Amino acid sequence: MGCRRKAPPEQLFRVVASPAGELEPGQGRPGRGAWLCPGSLGCLEAAARRRALPRALRRPLAAGAEARLAARVGWGAGREG
Repeated sequence: MGCRRKAPPEQLFRVVASPAGELEPGQGRPGRGAWLCPGSLGCLEAAARRRALPRALRRPLAAGAEARLAARVGWGAGREG
């Protein structure tokens, strides 16, 4: 998604958008999902820069949703994968 890497689903991290426009880890959750490299802040930042997540999820996201997801799942600076 963010870095445009192709990999099998079991090697990627799925996110879905909540009704409030927040990003939630989506492994096993119903609904439209987007895929990111697990643990890769760079992949998430690239997706945010390109506005790829709202397009892929087909819904607007709340301001700062990407940063809150990164903090919630522990993707801080220096942990890019």
